Amino acid sequence: IPQRGMQIAHIDINLIREAFQFRLFMEREAVALFTVSAADAELARLRREHEEMLAEALAQPATPEMEARAQTIDWAMHDTFIDALDNEIIAKAYLVNSVKIRLIHQERFRIDGRVVPVMREHLAVIEAMESRNPQKAVEAISLHIDNARRLALQI
Repeated sequence: IPQRGMQIAHIDINLIREAFQFRLFMEREAVALFTVSAADAELARLRREHEEMLAEALAQPATPEMEARAQTIDWAMHDTFIDALDNEIIAKAYLVNSVKIRLIHQERFRIDGRVVPVMREHLAVIEAMESRNPQKAVEAISLHIDNARRLALQI
């Protein structure tokens, strides 16, 4: 049947702006709520994963395997914030946008060569969450998402 099946998104400036704006709207609120509701053990797990990856990246040259693990840690942290909302409507909308963000990452930029700065940005978010200060956490995630958006918009 014509016009059925998978659509391939064309990556253009408008898609990048819209996808990152949607991501910012969703994650700012998710991080604020996660900051006050997450268990200490969950925050400790996030910190441990990021500190271990940062230490590895500082100790040796990046390999494709290391960058793949770092990318998994990166995406998993963001997904954790959204999943903690326990809202199926938000989760589904976020998933659609997440696919677009990952396509943008694949075409425009990747974590390749950026493991150290990305892990440091994530650790700043985690530190803000550990302080249980939602505003600090929102500021940290906003900076992180804005940095990714700026990289994606570079042509």
